[in-house]
Amino acid sequence: MNKCVEIQGPIGRCYKLGSCKIIVSIDDGLEHLSISHNNRYPRWNEIKQARYELLDKEKNYAMYFPPEKDYCNVHENCFHLFEVRE
Repeated sequence: MNKCVEIQGPIGRCYKLGSCKIIVSIDDGLEHLSISHNNRYPRWNEIKQARYELLDKEKNYAMYFPPEKDYCNVHENCFHLFEVRE
């Protein structure tokens, strides 16, 4: 199993996990993880590994769909985890 390796990136904390790229940032005071792959969707085990290696283990995170009018997809093979407010 590969480990998340920190790399130089444009914003936040950037990592590689195998051939996936990951950015961890703080948005509106909450953690946000983006995980992408160039030519496929990230696999569930890659998303899970990134979450538990890179984010606070005591907090809750979710993938969600906003109202359609607010939906934006800049990178077609990217998923986002957002910290859930308590």
